[in-house]
Amino acid sequence: MSCVYKEHPTEPVIEIQVFSRVTQNDMDKILPQVEAFIEKHGTIRMVEVIEKFEGFDPMTLVDGLRFDMAHLKDVSHVAVVSDRGWIGMMTAAAAAVLPVTIRIFSMDEIDEARDWVLNAD
Repeated sequence: MSCVYKEHPTEPVIEIQVFSRVTQNDMDKILPQVEAFIEKHGTIRMVEVIEKFEGFDPMTLVDGLRFDMAHLKDVSHVAVVSDRGWIGMMTAAAAAVLPVTIRIFSMDEIDEARDWVLNAD
């Protein structure tokens, strides 16, 4: 599995870690879990840890965009953690147009990213 999904036990916070190529199997497992978490908590916060990224299976991009459009209002804060410079640049561009508070952190700031999301207003 190239992605790992975790839920905070008491707060409306999820974490998704990416280790390689995002596959359709990853999306089929993770997206229903995120939807159920949103149903349970309403608005959620998210940490995305991108350690290594080797692209998407083609349909995952379509599924991801559909999911994002349907649930954009359900996510208030996103911490993106990565040392890949282009990911930070793409995230900054997205943050400029999305109605979500997004911050970018380096891998050595992962604890700060988790704290920021956990304590976000």
